[in-house]
Amino acid sequence: MDQAPKNVVNYEGPTLVRFQDATRFLWGDNESQHVNDYIYGKNARIGCVVFTLRPGKFFKISGAWKPFYNQHRFYYVVQGQLTIQDPETGDVVVAEAGEAVHWRGAKWHFGYNFSQQEVFVLDWYAPQERPQNVTEIEYNKTKPGLGEIMSGRQDLLGHWPETYANTRAAAFENGSVVKLTADDCVNFVQGEDNPILERIFVSSEELTGGTVDLLPSQRSDDRVHPGEKIIFVLKGKVNVYLLQTYDWFELRERDALYLPAETVHQIWNYSDEPASLAFKVVPAYA
Repeated sequence: MDQAPKNVVNYEGPTLVRFQDATRFLWGDNESQHVNDYIYGKNARIGCVVFTLRPGKFFKISGAWKPFYNQHRFYYVVQGQLTIQDPETGDVVVAEAGEAVHWRGAKWHFGYNFSQQEVFVLDWYAPQERPQNVTEIEYNKTKPGLGEIMSGRQDLLGHWPETYANTRAAAFENGSVVKLTADDCVNFVQGEDNPILERIFVSSEELTGGTVDLLPSQRSDDRVHPGEKIIFVLKGKVNVYLLQTYDWFELRERDALYLPAETVHQIWNYSDEPASLAFKVVPAYA
């Protein structure tokens, strides 16, 4: 029997998937090590996946499992600490809760949890690189092999930190693995009657990812995107109102909502406690 997730939600219309209902899947084997996946749903254009790693654990490569993807990747750390290594270049970045890891293009990556807390990560990417009817193990048979594994950027030894600025600029230009913090975000005040602050960590031709903090009783004006959207609650309780259908969704921590392209919606904190959410839009944000 092929190792593949079962009963994954297929996104069509607006779809709320609660944390307890997300498909649980164990990625990997004894050679690659294992990753605990939560799969909220997917379609041909967008998916919503979260993964966790236990303290001191990691994932690498095996004959069957190959973390090599030709995508734009946005790993947002919800809890704990995540280290990502590009084994071909030696690029290694460490992201804490509230920070993100990003890269573009066909790249290998290994992941590590060098902390004493379970790490919880939004694993968001675009485009979908394989047909929905093809399993990851089958698709892995088409991927290249991996040569020498680089433990770090040996070329920077003896030249650090004076090469920091040029190295980081080159990483952004080349789509290499980089860490992004709140200070790296491009910020938008969205709305006139009910302004909210959107922090955009990543916005490329394939995906846009960011966060929103909502004060008690705060809500947004109408929001709409030409691309499909995932809303994931990080803290508190968030309601989403769809003006065209009058749907009123209530999301709690670690719940996710899928919205098709061009869905007019409002985001509400209909409570007396702060709330925050992360979002992904694929492919076009505006």
